[in-house]
Amino acid sequence: MSALFDKFLIPAAVGLIVTGLTAAASWLYRRRRSSLTPPRVLRRFSLLGTTGADGGPVQYETTRAPGSVITRRIGSLSHRFELTEAPIGDGTFAAEPLDHL
Repeated sequence: MSALFDKFLIPAAVGLIVTGLTAAASWLYRRRRSSLTPPRVLRRFSLLGTTGADGGPVQYETTRAPGSVITRRIGSLSHRFELTEAPIGDGTFAAEPLDHL
């Protein structure tokens, strides 16, 4: 009986405990992480200081959060813009240029 207890029951019990603790930890991590991430919203930004084919500012749609920095190729140059929460009268948000030439 002692050999059965030492060679099978103790390792099986330890394995079940470790598996249970791992499952509980991963469940808590997923639950906590999903509550911290805000829902993604599709927003349209006007890239200030740019001109599109129609004469208005170039539009950029993304689900990135305000404060993010994007890089857009305009003509032959790459320009960086910071996405803001500042609304513009045309229903878009402002994307301010970071690279001033």
